[in-house]
Amino acid sequence: MVALLGSATIGSLQMELGAIQGTVKDEQGQPIEGVTIKLKDLTRGREVEVKTDKRGTFYRRGLPAVDYEFTVEKEGYNPIQDHLKLSAGLEKRYDFKLVRAVPEGAEEFARGVAAFNHGDNAAAAAAFEAAMKKAPDLPEVRVNLALAYLRLSRTADAVAQLEQARALAPDKPSVLFQLGEAYVDMKDYDKAVATIEEGLKKAPNSSDPVALDGMVTLGAVFFARGDNDNAIAQFDRVLAIKADAPAPRLGLAKALSSKGEVAKALEEFKRVVSSAPGTPEATEAEAFIKALAKPKAPGA
Repeated sequence: MVALLGSATIGSLQMELGAIQGTVKDEQGQPIEGVTIKLKDLTRGREVEVKTDKRGTFYRRGLPAVDYEFTVEKEGYNPIQDHLKLSAGLEKRYDFKLVRAVPEGAEEFARGVAAFNHGDNAAAAAAFEAAMKKAPDLPEVRVNLALAYLRLSRTADAVAQLEQARALAPDKPSVLFQLGEAYVDMKDYDKAVATIEEGLKKAPNSSDPVALDGMVTLGAVFFARGDNDNAIAQFDRVLAIKADAPAPRLGLAKALSSKGEVAKALEEFKRVVSSAPGTPEATEAEAFIKALAKPKAPGA
């Protein structure tokens, strides 16, 4: 955006000096605090800086009346670069508008999200790959690329991208949970458990929905590798936080059934049906109830 040159007023300034003042606002016309205006004296090479206040205004007096190269910049916005000439005894006003910067690969990333949401997984993967080439250090790009790969049954490629995402964001629980689930798809349960547990240690709050999902996944991994006791304990932890959640209660019922505690399992399956009717968990619970209710054949 080009600076808008306002009025020049005569002030009580020394004849060889000038002054500038003005505002910096965003695209919605809101003032931006902390914008840096750098002025470089093209005659002497000296530089001065001034920052905007809470009202987005700036003021600097006592400037030599010469030609300047100026830059208006703040992180997250596209900078403005231009030239200006100050006149002795005059105070010039400049009003700037900064536009938020668009990250590299943003267009490709948006295209990938749209394709993913429409079920076009090949197009989503291609778009995310293009975004990754432009923004290789953004873990979100790699996570979304991995999700597209998983839908395409490219599990090894998905794991590779999620491992890169973990390296870029080692303290982000959601990335660790996604990687843990990818290890489950590869049936590498030991890595899955270690990764999900690492994510849970770094989750700020166990009641956070992302953390709860991670806890449920961990219980499912324990169940998948035949560790019913740890699975039951893990599902109980989730239910102690969110008693009406159908997924952990269904998992608890399955683990109890697998352990041979049929009466307890039936009770939990029935609670899933009554507390979450119409859900996929309720449908699955109903199928288990019917199977457990069938009389066993002699000798079975």
